[in-house]
Amino acid sequence: MENGYFKTVLLVEDEGLTRSAMKSLILANEPLLEIDEADGFEQAKAKLSSNTYDLMFLDYHLRGQATGMDLLNWIREEEREIQTIMLSAQDDRDTVLECIKNGACGFISKGSEQGAGVFREALKTILNGRVYLPNTVLGKGGHSPKPVTPHAGVTVESLELPPRLTETLRYLLQGLSNKAIARKMNISENTAKEYSSDLLARFHVTRRTFLIVEMARRGIEMPMSNTSSAS
Repeated sequence: MENGYFKTVLLVEDEGLTRSAMKSLILANEPLLEIDEADGFEQAKAKLSSNTYDLMFLDYHLRGQATGMDLLNWIREEEREIQTIMLSAQDDRDTVLECIKNGACGFISKGSEQGAGVFREALKTILNGRVYLPNTVLGKGGHSPKPVTPHAGVTVESLELPPRLTETLRYLLQGLSNKAIARKMNISENTAKEYSSDLLARFHVTRRTFLIVEMARRGIEMPMSNTSSAS
């Protein structure tokens, strides 16, 4: 199966056996993905500096002085365009929201009793262009979509957003700052802020963090590529 969203993946996990098991699960769902691996902050930083990846699975607790959160912050500062999914057994609401606030676009709990089943379900959701978050953030009723199928999500087109807001939403879900969005869209930073504020108002949320949570609740499926259009 070819998902159409991601081609290259960086898997950052300091436990070798866990990393190997995760890689096998990913390839079982998506055999055509190219998967690179890193065992910690420095190796991940070096790979991100020399290669381009579409998607990264990042362990929250990495061995050493630098954590997964440190890498997430470095990615944000460098304004790198990569969708990052955090992995942790520490899946309380505050931790998950902290990760999203700092640029993650999804979170998979490693502490679930369902283990590999949760990861497989999360992987299908993510590869279909939707946001996956744990119950601790979304409350009762599960994570994001209902049944996980290639057509289970609600398409972003159904939201009837202007093209430029759709493009902005895509970048917001990747954790990019207004400054980075402005550069990507070739607009002023003030215009990027206006687009972001417009999206928050349309979805009745006050912060970007809650916008991503709302996208997960609705099972919104983003387009495979952004389309730069005039406002």
